[in-house]
Amino acid sequence: MEARLDGRVALVTGAGSGIGAASAAALAEAGAAVAVTDIDLAAAEKVATGITERGRRALALRLDVASESQWRDAVAAVTDQLGPVTVLHSNAALTSRADYAADLGVVDLELAVFDRVIAVNLRGGVLGCKHVLPGMIAAGGGSIVLTSSVKGSTGSAHRTAYSVSKAGLDALARAVAAGYGKGGVRCNAIAPGIVATEALGSVPAAQLAALEDAHLTPALGTAADIAHAVVFLASDEAAFITGQVLCVDGGLTAHTAALSPPGSRLAPPATQGKDNG
Repeated sequence: MEARLDGRVALVTGAGSGIGAASAAALAEAGAAVAVTDIDLAAAEKVATGITERGRRALALRLDVASESQWRDAVAAVTDQLGPVTVLHSNAALTSRADYAADLGVVDLELAVFDRVIAVNLRGGVLGCKHVLPGMIAAGGGSIVLTSSVKGSTGSAHRTAYSVSKAGLDALARAVAAGYGKGGVRCNAIAPGIVATEALGSVPAAQLAALEDAHLTPALGTAADIAHAVVFLASDEAAFITGQVLCVDGGLTAHTAALSPPGSRLAPPATQGKDNG
């Protein structure tokens, strides 16, 4: 990958695995020095080591994104060791099977579960923006990329807290773009479809097949698919894009799955093979 981000310093949250790990690696390959942060320090260190072994600069830090004091310390450490943060990829979220199972419809949802999801998924994004923005503006600007979800703009019968948290991130992208754009800061969100990461490992085969059928692409997305979009939004190629939610979802939200079953999507046009004059 060409060095599109030379001189930038990126901080990625939830970077010990999945989308965060792929984005950290992609940002580094594009030329950025990368702070790899995760609540699991060992996982962050493994990703950072992989980056440094490829001759890139990386720093691993433990970060609980729901803690303001930890955000303050992390940003100070990154600024001291790598320089001011000019790219933030706020990606950390609760995605374990246990978290999903507890996130029910509104009537059955325990408020403690709701509060925990909001604390990580949404509060974490707010705190990240709050603590990187002053240094980012002082450095002449930068780019913030939030990992949202298609669930932020579509309804479902469960995972209420997750959906609300992601809708909040969509609003946060617009708020930051509006408030700090004249300071040289762009802020956007990426809304992935279903991405084949470790979190899908426990999904039953029949359910996984149904999820694949709901997408318009031949297969589910990969973490690399999202990482490419992160690098693009962080780069000067996206200099005129801000306050947007970019769907990287394999067409999941471009159609109504029940009205376009898989077989119908492969049918040839009615005129195919005929002489149309």
